[in-house]
Amino acid sequence: MKSRELAKHRALLGFTPQPAVRWLSPMSLARTALKVMAATVFADFGDKRELEGSFPDDPLRLDKLPVPGQPAQPPVTSRAIPPPGMGAGTPTEGPRSTPGELWLDFTADLGDGFDATYTVASLLAQESLRVDGHELPRGRVLVLGGDEVYPVASPSAYENRMVGPYRTAFPASRSPAGTPNGGNPTPGESAQIPVMLALPGNHDWYDGLTSFIRTFTRQRNIGAWRTIQSRSYFAVRLTGEGPGPGRKGTPGWWLLGLDSQLGQYIDEPQLDYFYRNVTLQLQPGDAIILCVAAPVWVDADADRTGEKPNEFRQADFFEQDYLRRRFNPETGLFEPTGASVRLWLTGDLHHYSRYEETNPEPNTPNTGAAMTQMITCGLGGAYLSDAHWLPKELLLPAPAGAGETSGARPRMDTDTGAGTDSDTGTDAPLAGRRFTRAPTIYPDHSESHLLGPRLANPFSPSWLPVRNPGFGVSMGAVHVVAALTAWTVFSAFQGESFVDALRGASTGNLPLTITVLVLAMPVLLLVVSVLARALGIATAGIVVFARGTLYQLSALAVSAAVVILIPWPRHWPDILVVLVALALVHGGGWVLGSEAFALFILATPSGEVDSWKMSGQSIEDHKGFLRIHLGTDGNLTVYPLVVDTICRDWRLAGNDDGARLVPESGLPAVRLLEEPITIARKGTTP
Repeated sequence: MKSRELAKHRALLGFTPQPAVRWLSPMSLARTALKVMAATVFADFGDKRELEGSFPDDPLRLDKLPVPGQPAQPPVTSRAIPPPGMGAGTPTEGPRSTPGELWLDFTADLGDGFDATYTVASLLAQESLRVDGHELPRGRVLVLGGDEVYPVASPSAYENRMVGPYRTAFPASRSPAGTPNGGNPTPGESAQIPVMLALPGNHDWYDGLTSFIRTFTRQRNIGAWRTIQSRSYFAVRLTGEGPGPGRKGTPGWWLLGLDSQLGQYIDEPQLDYFYRNVTLQLQPGDAIILCVAAPVWVDADADRTGEKPNEFRQADFFEQDYLRRRFNPETGLFEPTGASVRLWLTGDLHHYSRYEETNPEPNTPNTGAAMTQMITCGLGGAYLSDAHWLPKELLLPAPAGAGETSGARPRMDTDTGAGTDSDTGTDAPLAGRRFTRAPTIYPDHSESHLLGPRLANPFSPSWLPVRNPGFGVSMGAVHVVAALTAWTVFSAFQGESFVDALRGASTGNLPLTITVLVLAMPVLLLVVSVLARALGIATAGIVVFARGTLYQLSALAVSAAVVILIPWPRHWPDILVVLVALALVHGGGWVLGSEAFALFILATPSGEVDSWKMSGQSIEDHKGFLRIHLGTDGNLTVYPLVVDTICRDWRLAGNDDGARLVPESGLPAVRLLEEPITIARKGTTP
């Protein structure tokens, strides 16, 4: 059965499978625009993260999970009461972890069309995957790296696009351990229960984070996966052991998820949460996996120049002042923690790319395992994005010293490696952190170049009006309104009726009329484009709007020329002439207007409009995720896994929960995108 047929079985499944979002269809555009405007208001005046300060903030532990929450009941946690004499800012017994190896999975940008989302969910739910000679067990922890639902967050969208597919792919009956009668799991049972942690992306924020909080912070199960976080951000020690009263801890790995709320500031309750549960617990040799909602390092240069303020600076501030260093209120100085972020993970961009540090800190062995890695893997279910445009090299600020704040550090010049000293105002070479893009990207360089132009190819199934139902009809209607307006004004100046003016246009100097009509708009478009590039304002909003208008006027001029060229029979009633002319204009708008809009998108150099060339195609194939192994030797290994084609045919199979969907031809073949990436726990000098 196809996904549209599965909708008939929604009562049995418990959700309604959804098609992939058609991002440029009129309804999707209007709905998303309204939600974005509402989210902007929420970001400025109703930040839900401030309210999360009243939520439980107990340290998350994999060896002692909370009791599952129930609807309309508060989540039950095992809040630790500080011993007498210990203040709220003083660490109690640090979060422990189970010794030995540990497997994790990371996926992002997942809650889109059923076929892609369920294919990835089914692969994540497999007990083990054998890929290119590697046996890769299912992750004990599943991290959702943002944008768990598309196009906008709502209770029904979460249920139909994310929760339902994941619950069906890995039903509770398949859980390796259970908690009978809802009781508190024993440490042994806790060590077997798969855990799900989620980070909100921009689409999760489009309802002010309301649905995300209800879905992921109540300690309820999504199939066999247990949600354990109590806020929109999380921190959990994966290996090693934190310090406690009378004992010294052992270094290990941490997993942190940061909620940056649409690229805004990091709220005070969140900073307080991380300070008490992480910063005070960090010790020399600790390594950190930091999950963020977007690859802010890619736009670090735009952040430096003020084009995209705050996005990279906020992540950099958090890394420097809460992870690499901690503030000592007694001395008023920052002290090094001896910990470092070894792996950055994110989604948001729906492709795979990896940046590797090329100049680690002094006294660090110059080996691949010593390099910090920044990985983007947004292949969990949403449309595929291109990747060939990514910068080959990044230059990020060097770690802050003990006597300076991260915000006061000099900004790097990514071209020269120089910067301006904030104290002296002089330019000097600075020791920044240099990252180089790995050769492997997905889609690869050649395919990535070819994907965008398919939007303007009328013979491709990804052609704009074909892939986005309703777009051509709406564009045709816009052309009809524009033609009626222009022709009404023209006929009024002529002092003739609409039809007489139309007949008169075809009897004048026809070659000159057609030439001026067809060529005037393209020539004006060319002039505007050249001037805008010469003046450096090609990406300014008013220029982009003007270019888009001229593209449509050029298409409308062609339709008008066709209407003028027709020798309208004198015996036709006026109403028939008008209807046929408007039908031709509408058809021209459907075909030529859509093509003009696609060409306008492809010709826009950057910005939001440029991103439409991929979102407008809604490419469902080419999906993947990361499987991560923490070994007993302290090293971490990342396995980037992809499937080139998703499943599109399903059948119902019964199980203890009622129904489950399985692919007719089996799950697609999984392959390694590149050789596994090994990262040593201690890659920098404390």
